[in-house]
Amino acid sequence: MHDALILGAGRSPFGARHGRFAKRHPADLLGEVLTAVLARSGTDPAAVDEVLVGCATPVGAQASNLAAASVRASGHLREALPASVVSTQDTSSLVAVLRALDAVRSGRCGIVLVGGVELMSTVPAGADLSHRGFGLPLPPPQGQELLPPGPAAERWARRRDVSRARLEDLAQRSRRRARDAQVAGRLSPELLPVAGGASQPSTDTVADERLCAGEAGDQSFTEGLYSRDGLLTAATVAPMADGAAAAVVASPAAARRLGIEPLAGVVAAAAVGGDPGAGCGSSPEAARRALALAGVGSGEVVRVELAELFATGLAHWEADRPDLAEVLNPDGGSLALGHPQGATGLGLVARLVRALTAPGGAGHGLAACDASDGHGVAVLLQA
Repeated sequence: MHDALILGAGRSPFGARHGRFAKRHPADLLGEVLTAVLARSGTDPAAVDEVLVGCATPVGAQASNLAAASVRASGHLREALPASVVSTQDTSSLVAVLRALDAVRSGRCGIVLVGGVELMSTVPAGADLSHRGFGLPLPPPQGQELLPPGPAAERWARRRDVSRARLEDLAQRSRRRARDAQVAGRLSPELLPVAGGASQPSTDTVADERLCAGEAGDQSFTEGLYSRDGLLTAATVAPMADGAAAAVVASPAAARRLGIEPLAGVVAAAAVGGDPGAGCGSSPEAARRALALAGVGSGEVVRVELAELFATGLAHWEADRPDLAEVLNPDGGSLALGHPQGATGLGLVARLVRALTAPGGAGHGLAACDASDGHGVAVLLQA
């Protein structure tokens, strides 16, 4: 069994839907991010053995092996590299990290370049569920009631008596923390400079668009998204976004060969299935399993980065894992920055690595993400 190390991790700024990245091709944006993370980590592109890319909706501009297209778009990687897309909805790029761990720990690969991308301006959520395509828009329900993610999350909140006011408080806390982190400059080290797009082709974009535009301010809405008197509103659901992220996963031998000091080690990881009608995913259970695999207690975890798909996810974690509530998303999350599905999981890894390697940040940290089908994934890092 080989250990796995993180040599580098970063993300593009997250763009608002129909914002600065809307005219870019997903392969071009991810290719630029792959190149940037290799350069920042000092990894020779010729040393990469495989590329794995998370993408939630690989149709349209994101179809036809987006991973291979991103390798070509980077202009620095060998075109002969094996490149694959991992698609597990919101957890796609975090599952890609798990696949990279398997490849490195088995000894099959020395260095795996992991990416994640979603341009939801071009390919919005649900674009692959078309009545005009082949087959049925959804698989047969097998006797189960299948609710869309939003209504399922709302039903979860109603069944557990989580109020609309509580959900709004959690969302406002996320936005406030994200604004504070940006003002303090804490987000900058995790960001990779990328070109803004057709409207600003020569300008390096180095900040999250919604935060810059003030769109992540505290908001209150009178109507629910899924029913007029619903609990979930536009203020408590992560907005669609555009973005990409990447990480370099390596064996200790490969890191030594390249003379690169790793940023963090991957201690354990877990993926858990779940009930698609439950309304909240299984990431708390995935985190529990990852900690158990590593023999690490919750008191040793200094930070948890959770994908905030809905404010209900924060409420779920605080109820299920009160032992980790104090270290949950201290710099905000998707409710403030936006949720580019295929890039969100790796964005969590980039933030976690940035925080754990900051002065005074050393310790264990969890990156956790749910998927709308009830699944959950968690990765435990140590720096």
